[in-house]
Order: sequence, then C-alpha cells, then structure tokens
Amino acid sequence: MARQWHYSVSNGLPGCYMPDHVSGPYSGSTRRDLVALIRQQIEWLDWPASTIRQVSILNLWRHIKRHGSSVAHFSIEHDGYQLSFNGLTDSEAEEMEKQNDY
Repeated sequence: MARQWHYSVSNGLPGCYMPDHVSGPYSGSTRRDLVALIRQQIEWLDWPASTIRQVSILNLWRHIKRHGSSVAHFSIEHDGYQLSFNGLTDSEAEEMEKQNDY
C-alpha cells in the first residue's frame, strides 16, 4: 500500500503570528493527488497557475516517499502573501479531523 501524505494549508502574510486562513487536513497517496491539492489552493486564492512552479514536485515527492509528509513542509509566495503546506503525521491529521467535526 502506498504511504499516505497529510497536509494542513494556511495562507497570509509571511512572518505574522496568525495566518489568515487554515484548512485541512488534506490526505492522499499519489503525486497526482498532491498536485491537485496544490492547484486547488492556488486557484482558491486566485493566483496565477504558474506559481506552482515554485515547488519542485518531483523532489518533493521523492522526499515524501522516503521520509513522509510530516517533514516535507513547503510554501508558495505571490504578491507578498504566502501559501504554506504543513506536513502532518497520521495522528496529527486524525486530531485535526476530530477538531473540524465540532
């Protein structure tokens, strides 16, 4: 079975204490699922599709396959704002899911 990846996603001004928005957990098991999540978040913010090029998907995917997503954090920036993908462990994703149920 393929290793699952889990991410929470936040956006806002870099360096600020609190992000403008946090969502997740998002989970998947394929690189295609991960690319779809990144594109979805970029579209939600109405950013240019080309901002996805800030992420080396192939290198990110290799890192996730070796070490898991919980240590594979990354960000995309546009016009002074930052879209951050924060890797989660299985238990962190489960806890976040429980919190979202309330």
